[in-house]
Amino acid sequence: MASGRGARPSLALTLVGAGMLLAVGYPLAAARAVEAFGPRAVGAALLALGLAGVVLSRRRSIPGFGLWLRVLAVGLPGLALLAGDARFLALVPAAIQAVLCGLFLGSLRGGSSILAQAARTLEPYAPDFIDPYCRKATLAFAALFALQSVALATLGVAAPGPGWALRASFLIWVPTLVAAAIEFLVRKAWFRNYSETPWDRVLRVLFPPENTAQGRRSLDWIRRKRAELGLPPPGFGRRD
Repeated sequence: MASGRGARPSLALTLVGAGMLLAVGYPLAAARAVEAFGPRAVGAALLALGLAGVVLSRRRSIPGFGLWLRVLAVGLPGLALLAGDARFLALVPAAIQAVLCGLFLGSLRGGSSILAQAARTLEPYAPDFIDPYCRKATLAFAALFALQSVALATLGVAAPGPGWALRASFLIWVPTLVAAAIEFLVRKAWFRNYSETPWDRVLRVLFPPENTAQGRRSLDWIRRKRAELGLPPPGFGRRD
C-alpha cells in the first residue's frame, strides 16, 4: 500500500470506536458492578456518562445519532436509577447496537460511509474506487447491528439471570468477529491490495492481484501512488 500519515478521525468514527469497545466489555462488567454496588449505583454512573456523551455530541451534528438514540442512551440508565431494576441495565447492550446501526446508516448520507472514513483515517491516500465497496460493507454491518440489537433486547427483557452476561457477550462477540473475518477475506479477494504482513503474503498466493481486473487496478494504483510519493515500489507483484 501507499504509505501516508492517517487523518484525524471524525467524531462519528470516534463514537463508533467507543461504542464497539463499550459493547464488547459491557455485559460482564455491568453484571459484576450490579452484584457489587446494585442497579441504582450502576444506573447513576451510566446516566452520568450518557449525559456527558449527549452534551458533547450536541456541539456537532452527527448523521444517524438522532434524538431517539440520544434519549435511549440516557433513558435506560435513568430508569434503572429510578426503579432499581437491573432489567433496564440489561437492555443497554441492545441500545448500544442500535446506536452503532444508526451511526453506520447515517454515515451513508452524502455518498460517504463510516468504513470509507476509517480507511482514509488509516490510509489518507486510499483511492476513490474503494467507496462503493465501503458503502455496501457499511450497510451489511448496519444490518448485523440491527439484528444484534433485537436479539439483545429479547434477551434483556427476559429477566436476566446469572448467565445473562455470558449470553449477551456471545451475541455481541461471535457474530461481530465472524462478520469482520468474512469482510476481511471478501475485501482481500476483491481488491487484492496487499502489504508485507505474513497473512497478506499467504493471501497473495491464494488470490494473486494479476488474475483479476480489480486486482490489477489496485496493484497499478499502489505503484503509481508510491512513485508520486517518492517511495520505492512494493515488494510484491513486480513485473519482470
